[in-house]
Amino acid sequence: MSTELKPCSQSTHFWFRDHGMLIFEVQNVLFRVHEYFLHRDSPVLRDMMPLEISPNGPEPIFHLDGVKSKDFEALLWLYYNPTVTNYAAPKSTWQAILRLADRFEMESIKKIALRNLLAADLDPLERIMLCERDDLARSDAEDAYIAVCTREAPLGVEEMVRWELTVEVIAIITQAREATLRLREGAEKGAKDAVKAALAKNVKAVE
Repeated sequence: MSTELKPCSQSTHFWFRDHGMLIFEVQNVLFRVHEYFLHRDSPVLRDMMPLEISPNGPEPIFHLDGVKSKDFEALLWLYYNPTVTNYAAPKSTWQAILRLADRFEMESIKKIALRNLLAADLDPLERIMLCERDDLARSDAEDAYIAVCTREAPLGVEEMVRWELTVEVIAIITQAREATLRLREGAEKGAKDAVKAALAKNVKAVE
C-alpha cells in the first residue's frame, strides 16, 4: 500500500481568507464578531474594514454611530442563531434587522427580514406602509387595503400620524372606501326592493 502523499488542491467554494475578528462599539456596548459575514453582506461595512487584519496586532474597534445596540444584537442573532432550524422571532426583531439591512445596504438580509415581516401579524395600515417600500409591490398589501376599506370606521387622524400614511396612500384608501360605500348602499337598496317585491307576491291573510 502506497503511503505517498498526493498534492492537495484548494476547494473552489470553501477556502476563505482569514478575515479575523472585529470589535464594534454600539451605544457603549462592545461586540466582538467574525468579520466574514458582515464583510460579505454589507458594502457599507466592507468599506470600513481593512483589507487584512494582522493576527498579532490589536483588534480594530469600529464605532457605529446612530445604531441601537439592541438592533445590532438582532442582526447578529440572524448570523449566530444557536438553533439554525428555528428563526421564529417577534415582529420587533425583524423590524430592527430591516432597519440595519437598509442602513448597511444588505440586500440578502433585507429579503429575509421582509419575508418574515410579511408573514407576521401586522396592523393593516402597518402592512400597507411596509409595502410602500421600493422593493415591495402595493399588491402585497391587497388584503390590508380591503380590511381598511370595508371596515365601519373611517381613517382617523391618530392612525394617519401613527403609521405615517402618505398622501398617496390616503387618497387610495379614500377612493376605495367611497366606491365600497356606494356598492354597499346599492346592495342595501337592492335588498330592500327585493324583500318588498317578495312580500308583495306572497301576502298572507291577517285575521
